[in-house]
Amino acid sequence: MSNSARQATHPASMTVGQLISELCCWPDHAAVHFRCPLQDQDPHFYRIESRAPGSVDIELDLAPESAPVVPA
Repeated sequence: MSNSARQATHPASMTVGQLISELCCWPDHAAVHFRCPLQDQDPHFYRIESRAPGSVDIELDLAPESAPVVPA
């Protein structure tokens, strides 16, 4: 995510327009990988749903195939 989008929104949310702006430079076939540097496991896409008009939830879940990272 570009600095402008990070600074313009709360870290846990952005508008659909901001998300489209971040993704529009990539081709339609580009893979999207979900990462969370604060988690021991990588999340994966679960579903998109709307719980209220004008609000979209993108749900992520911990990937069951991700092995926990054990500090050395």
